[in-house]
Amino acid sequence: MNKPFIFCHMETSLDGKIMGKYLWRPSAADEGDSFDLVQHQKYQYQALILGRITIDDNFTYYETPQVNEAAPEAPAGDFIAEGASKGQFMIAIDSKGKLAWQDNTAEDGDMKPHVVSILTEATPNSYKDFLRQKGISYLICGKDSVDLALACEKIKDVLHVEKMMLGGGAVLNWSFLQAGLVDEVSQVIAPAADGSTTTQTLFMAKPGITKDQPILFKPLSVEIMEDDAVWIRWQVGEKVDFDFDNDPTYKEVMGMIESHK
Repeated sequence: MNKPFIFCHMETSLDGKIMGKYLWRPSAADEGDSFDLVQHQKYQYQALILGRITIDDNFTYYETPQVNEAAPEAPAGDFIAEGASKGQFMIAIDSKGKLAWQDNTAEDGDMKPHVVSILTEATPNSYKDFLRQKGISYLICGKDSVDLALACEKIKDVLHVEKMMLGGGAVLNWSFLQAGLVDEVSQVIAPAADGSTTTQTLFMAKPGITKDQPILFKPLSVEIMEDDAVWIRWQVGEKVDFDFDNDPTYKEVMGMIESHK
């Protein structure tokens, strides 16, 4: 497949959470530097791809896009705005057209990458018009749901991205892994845990979208950072070839666990 090198870079707690009370520890602001240092100094990447909720949490803040329902029909296919020529991209998975971008660039540290939306053929025309009016590029990748493999191919072929960071959320991370699109996982483990049972972990399957079929990893390097965080690089391996649905031992064990909840 013709795609960029894709690394998933995330900060987690010791118990694998990507959100939660552990982020409010007194030294969190200082320890966050390890995550940023790895992101901006250890990897030279041209694009950051994020899920819709992660974008809303950090950039568009759950506002409603002001669209024109009577807008003329947008030309078929992809739209590449002039700002795309700068070569740095903030890419959003947004098939339903819900993100209320105010500009065609995003504030990401010292960078202002050009915004690119990943849409589908089913994305409303009014939202395509909204993006065009803002000078925001978009790529059509799939009929009713986003075809991640096609998106990665277009990101490489159309935007000329050689290296891309995948930055969450948990469902998108796992979707990319299950699709075999991630080359490396970069995990910065904070020296804290909170034991929450309700917050997202690093990877999460979503019923109807992805399965919880295990994936193997091989550690490439481990580094203790100055702020006591631990940075681990993982090479992504193969899925475990095991028929969990039809294995009697597995079903018996899971049945016992379920009966004692």
